[in-house]
Amino acid sequence: MGVQSNSLRVTPNVDSYVAQTPTPAELEEIFVEEKETDTSNRSSSIQVGWAAAKKQMAKSNQKFATDFRFEEDVKLIKFISGEPMTFMQHWVNRPGRKSFISPGENDPLVAVGSKPDQKFAFTVLNLSEEEPTLQLMVVGVRLCGQLEKLHLDKKTGPLDRPDIYWAVSKSGTGTKTAYSITPVKERDLADDWEIDPVAAAELIKTLKPLGMDSLHVPSMAELEEVAREVAGQQ
Repeated sequence: MGVQSNSLRVTPNVDSYVAQTPTPAELEEIFVEEKETDTSNRSSSIQVGWAAAKKQMAKSNQKFATDFRFEEDVKLIKFISGEPMTFMQHWVNRPGRKSFISPGENDPLVAVGSKPDQKFAFTVLNLSEEEPTLQLMVVGVRLCGQLEKLHLDKKTGPLDRPDIYWAVSKSGTGTKTAYSITPVKERDLADDWEIDPVAAAELIKTLKPLGMDSLHVPSMAELEEVAREVAGQQ
C-alpha cells in the first residue's frame, strides 16, 4: 500500500544509507523467532509487457494490506499505530498462503488438529521501500511483550510518538532467528538515513492506522479447503 508523497530523501542517492550506531543510552531489544507470515510485493517505476500490466492491475485492486517483513538488512519504520489489533492465526506449511485468521468457533482447521497462535498487528510506515509504504507488522506474544515495554518506557514510548523512528532487522535462520529493534531519533534522519525529517513528519500527519478490513479474514469455504489439505497430509 504505497503512500503518495514528495521525495523524503535529502540527497539523490537513494541506493545506500548509513545505519545508526546506537549509543549506550539507546535501547536495543533482541527477540526470539516468531513464525513469519507471507511477504509482500515491491513497487517499480516503469515496466513493459502484459504480465507486468496484469500484476499492477491486481495490485491496484488489492484490498488488504501487505505484511511487513523483517530482513537481515536494517529497515527504517515508523509506527503509525501505538496499539495492536489482536487475533488468533493458523500457520499451515503449504504452497501459497500459509497464514489464516481463525474464526473462533467451528474452526475447520482446529478440527484437523491445527492450533492457532495469538497474533498482534501494528500499522507501520516502511521508509526503506522504493516509496513509503503502509504495512502491517504481525508479531507473536513474545515480541508483542517487548514492544509493550518499549511503548511504556519514557525514553522510547509511546511507539507512535512523533520524534521516534525505529531501525529493525533480523539475524540467523530457523529456530535461531533473532530480531532487533532500535529507536532512531528524528534529528538523526537526515545524517544517518538521508531522509528529510520535515517531509517525513508532514507525510506521517496524513496517515491513519489500518483497520480490521486490512486483514485477510478467510471464508469458511477457504478454511474447509485448507483443512482438507491438512487432513490429507496426516
